[in-house]
Amino acid sequence: MKRTLKHAVLALSLAGIPAMAADETDCYDLSMTVSKAVTDQPNQVLEIVQREVATSPACSCEVVKAAIVASEASRDLVGQIVSTAIESAPDKMRLIAQCAIAVAPDALPEVQTVLAQLDPQSGDGGGYAKGGYAKGGYAKGGYAKGGYAKGGYEKGGVEEGGEIEPAGVLDPLDEIYLVPGIPFIQPPIHTPVSNPGS
Repeated sequence: MKRTLKHAVLALSLAGIPAMAADETDCYDLSMTVSKAVTDQPNQVLEIVQREVATSPACSCEVVKAAIVASEASRDLVGQIVSTAIESAPDKMRLIAQCAIAVAPDALPEVQTVLAQLDPQSGDGGGYAKGGYAKGGYAKGGYAKGGYAKGGYEKGGVEEGGEIEPAGVLDPLDEIYLVPGIPFIQPPIHTPVSNPGS
């Protein structure tokens, strides 16, 4: 029974490998098809990207990269390609943007502009849209309220000649600091019995 079960599990796991390889091959074949189509019709690049990303959103990264490389896209065209691809597959927005930047890093400002237009509520941590300058960052509790103005820069800070020291950090010049756990060992006193030089 155990032996049969092991063989059945092995057979099922090996059955899925060709399907995974087929997906990778399909994306590769699709990228080659997009490259050829864009090379043949460079003025139709946006329509090609829209059609191919809509039919297979799982391969949107490969489609975008192939379109950018095959068309030798300018920075503005990269932004248009990214915008078209994101409109065709909105759930792959970040992947499409990262793939476009990987192929055309000089088009980063255009890609960021497209992302800001299509998804204005997104942001990374304390960015502009989420908790950054507009929402609670600089204006609320930042620079104006309790930041540099209250007790920081102007009161006892660098401007008045004071120094800001982090709490709990010992200055090695003030006292000898020994790491806890390492015993302090006094070196033995050595007095020469005879002077070998004389």
